[in-house]
Amino acid sequence: MSNFDWTSASDDEVDHQYSPSRFALKPLDDYLAEYAQLSSPFRNVSLTSHGAPLLIYIHGGYWQRLSAADSLFNAPDALRHGVSLHAVEYTLAPQARIPQIIEECIADVLAVIQELQPTHVVIAGCSAGAHLAAMCARDERIATQIVGCALLSGIYDVRPIVRTPTNDPLFLSAESAAEVSPQLLTPVFVPLALLAVGEHESSEFIRQNAEYAKLLATTRADVQVEVVEHRDHFNLPYDLLSEDTKVGQWVLEALGKVSV
Repeated sequence: MSNFDWTSASDDEVDHQYSPSRFALKPLDDYLAEYAQLSSPFRNVSLTSHGAPLLIYIHGGYWQRLSAADSLFNAPDALRHGVSLHAVEYTLAPQARIPQIIEECIADVLAVIQELQPTHVVIAGCSAGAHLAAMCARDERIATQIVGCALLSGIYDVRPIVRTPTNDPLFLSAESAAEVSPQLLTPVFVPLALLAVGEHESSEFIRQNAEYAKLLATTRADVQVEVVEHRDHFNLPYDLLSEDTKVGQWVLEALGKVSV
């Protein structure tokens, strides 16, 4: 475990740790273009079926970029496995603050579960999306209807972001960041949880992944922690429904699609 301490580090050092593109295997712009390219064929395709297992995905982008339309890159795997795939849309900062974004995600998740009546539900997210998925899973109305959450490269203590330029459109204070940090809130039981991070990530993302896993384990949830080889902050979500990966195996098993 790293000895990095965001509370005593300089602002530049904190910003470096919370700039995942600096640790990635290829440039961020390449990944963003890839998300759009892989998602484009499925933007007008029905990816959900009533009564099928459901993967709900919440995109990242530090609460201020990307969209549901660019988050359909797992569609080929979803169709192949007979899994419904729903990408959550939410208002981006600065048009919305994080508490509003959380409420929008909760409402979207509740609505799609009510509409589809799935056999199994896993809620997943990456980066800020993992933060939002974790906050959704804390809502008792959602927690009682899902089998698990797959949280990838998440930010569960949001307070370090206050020290970085990422906060400019978020308008967070130390106090308001703490109020939306699942690491600092009482956890809610969800039967299964996967906390995964790529090996090509900063020590802070790896630390946050491990620490939130420990907190969820206090609820007696079945928690699996992974630092995934050959993966970074931006390509790890590609694994969500791929049976040849640890992340995909976990999600498919949780959805009742494979047995291990």
